[in-house]
Amino acid sequence: MKLRTPSGLSSLFLLLLLSRQTVAAAFPPSATPAPPQACGTGQTRTNCDRVTRSAEGSELPFRLSDGYLLTVEGQIGTQTNLRFILDTGATISIVDSRIADKLKLQLHPAESLSFDRKLAWQATIVPEVQFGQVKAGNVPMLVGRLGEYSAFAKKADAIIGMDLLRRINFSIDNDSKRIIFHARQQEPSSLSGEPLSDCIILEAQVQGHPVRLLVDTGFPGLLLYEDRVRTRLPALRTAGTPISVNVGGQLQAKQATLPDVVFGARNGDVSVLFVTAPAPDALSGIDGIVGLAPLKARRVHFDFAAKRLSWE
Repeated sequence: MKLRTPSGLSSLFLLLLLSRQTVAAAFPPSATPAPPQACGTGQTRTNCDRVTRSAEGSELPFRLSDGYLLTVEGQIGTQTNLRFILDTGATISIVDSRIADKLKLQLHPAESLSFDRKLAWQATIVPEVQFGQVKAGNVPMLVGRLGEYSAFAKKADAIIGMDLLRRINFSIDNDSKRIIFHARQQEPSSLSGEPLSDCIILEAQVQGHPVRLLVDTGFPGLLLYEDRVRTRLPALRTAGTPISVNVGGQLQAKQATLPDVVFGARNGDVSVLFVTAPAPDALSGIDGIVGLAPLKARRVHFDFAAKRLSWE
């Protein structure tokens, strides 16, 4: 019997396989981004050219959509009160075509990869994006009808990915339902063409063996690349009989309960999806994906400068 199970955004979107050069290549010379604008300090930046940061402790309310998706209010150009989903599993931010049409943005073809599926998009330069205390100008973004790629994003106006999220450290307080921004001590390094270089990797223990997991706020649980894990742990144990499921209606997976999984100081049984790993050159050294729910944390801290995740 095959069942359907909810998929995270990134399983249907980029899943970190999109190189930023792919987006840059979508722009002909006549459509290159505008020159850098001056920041408040008098400095200039490239890529996301203007970014203002909050003082320590500035907050932004959020709510959990579908029980796990971080949604906040934001602004794109003149369009206000927009619904943003914050997704650390997307390498680049995406704006819904409805918003791009209202802003009359110039578009150019682009594509990305999600697992083994090619996705067609448009690419553009957005004049300004703001959520909470983060404000960026001249932002390269993908454009598409989000609801066609995931039912979980059909009410979203934009997906905010690592290209913007990595520019300021923050904590997610699940008790108060607020995101707390922290002033960074240093400027972020320039954006790399290698997607994984900007991501946070969490090392967990599965039955006494380390696994490296991509931290993805757009995913509801734990997903493991079964062939990679079993290569190092051939005696991997599951509780009960795994069942076949369709993730998002497309990706074939096995759902099981995995005993003896350690996240930080917590050890217990965790529900897991097993899938076949992507090509060896894709997500090299990564054993799977983890969302925030398995951590069972009151507060989660993202330190993008140190590429470190902590929680309490």
